[in-house]
Amino acid sequence: MTAFFAWGNLPNSFVVANGSLMDYENLPPEYEGKFKVNEWNAMQLKAFHTGPNGYNWAITPNNNWSARGPQDMMPYLYAQNTIIGADGFVHPGRGRATFVAFAPGGTCWFIRYNTNTCIWGPEPHTFPSTWKSLINDLERNHPRKDECIDFVAFGLHDLLLIRFENGNSLMLLPENPTLRGRISKVLIQEVEERLAAGWTLGNRTTLCEYDTNRWFIEWKRGTMAEFRYNMGQGEGSQKELERVMKVLSGVGNDTALVASHQNAQLAAANGEFAVALALNRSWW
Repeated sequence: MTAFFAWGNLPNSFVVANGSLMDYENLPPEYEGKFKVNEWNAMQLKAFHTGPNGYNWAITPNNNWSARGPQDMMPYLYAQNTIIGADGFVHPGRGRATFVAFAPGGTCWFIRYNTNTCIWGPEPHTFPSTWKSLINDLERNHPRKDECIDFVAFGLHDLLLIRFENGNSLMLLPENPTLRGRISKVLIQEVEERLAAGWTLGNRTTLCEYDTNRWFIEWKRGTMAEFRYNMGQGEGSQKELERVMKVLSGVGNDTALVASHQNAQLAAANGEFAVALALNRSWW
């Protein structure tokens, strides 16, 4: 079993697990009951991705899944190993979903498959400005176009965190200075410094739809992996932070990963990332 973290679609809502321990607060009614009756717990889920309107995608260690999402998205979650083409012949299907993301607002979604393909919807004009700019760039310049997108975290104010299939990661900020000014400077600095130092985003990265001061990022570099997170500002947020730290410091099958966040938090406070590797590489 593995650790996971997710924001609920209510203020001050979250769930965190480390493979054996779990804690949650103020989860939406669409799925809170499953945690309360122990249908879902720290050992029965290996991934849990959430979005607005109680949307969620839960996957078990044996790759069984359940989901709630926009109606136009649901058919694409089912595995499709083969299809019959217009020519009447059998062709490879899209495969099995390996990652799902929901955008703030409850309309937009993204699915990645084990066949190194992806699909997103419903239409480009419904997505954040940053996503539309990215897709336009990929359509013009990348041989695999949007199929090279391996992971995305949608955030408030058009913020995007992207990982491409070659492992390179990217943060996209809106061109609108008003929107950009509303995004947490701490988060921007965290991402810029880590990317410059050669880290890439993990699939457990997730951004709160209400507050850019609330974020959870899984960083990977080579054989190293760390969690970095911020629960926001104020006394209540500090108490939430303590609860999350308690779970991620517990004993579970992710011990090496979840315990490393303590050293990471201390290192950041001491300015460890003042020295960054000079990386001359393209986004993808």
